[in-house]
Amino acid sequence: MAGCCLFLSFGAARAQDHAHQNSVEIKRVSRSQISFNFELNLPPLLHRMLAPQTNYAVFLKDQAVLSDEALDRQMALVGHAFSEKGFLMLPSGAKLRLQQWKWPDKKSLRDAFMSSLILLDLPQKLNFHVDPVRVTASVQTKTALNRVQLQLPSSLNPILVVNQSDQFWLTDHIPSTIIELK
Repeated sequence: MAGCCLFLSFGAARAQDHAHQNSVEIKRVSRSQISFNFELNLPPLLHRMLAPQTNYAVFLKDQAVLSDEALDRQMALVGHAFSEKGFLMLPSGAKLRLQQWKWPDKKSLRDAFMSSLILLDLPQKLNFHVDPVRVTASVQTKTALNRVQLQLPSSLNPILVVNQSDQFWLTDHIPSTIIELK
């Protein structure tokens, strides 16, 4: 029973219940502003982006003990990389990059790294994982946004996109789509 409480305190869930963890909900804030509310499985995502050649356990240990300043710099770099690859394309061809990335606080990030590290030692057949964390971004322009092409960084794939009542997947094979913003 004590092991069950350990998993709950670290935000672990059964992997089979949430086969695809990355998702984003798109919401209109105003005629010219759109918010993106992501739920991301950050530890493996950051590993793929920042140090794919490093052993995953070593990566998690290193990340968990980064200084506040180093973690801030790293997440700023990740936000910049996401802004370069994530955008809305207007019918005119102009790209509106996702900006104003807001990451979880440092404690939550470190907890996610440590929880992932602890879960590595569990038998694979248990299929536990760390719950996704909330990350937000937005797009703002001077003109009204209605029909746009959405493209997100491929490192997020596969990602479930929720736009009002529509739900669809962006994958490596389907990297972008046209959406109506109502």
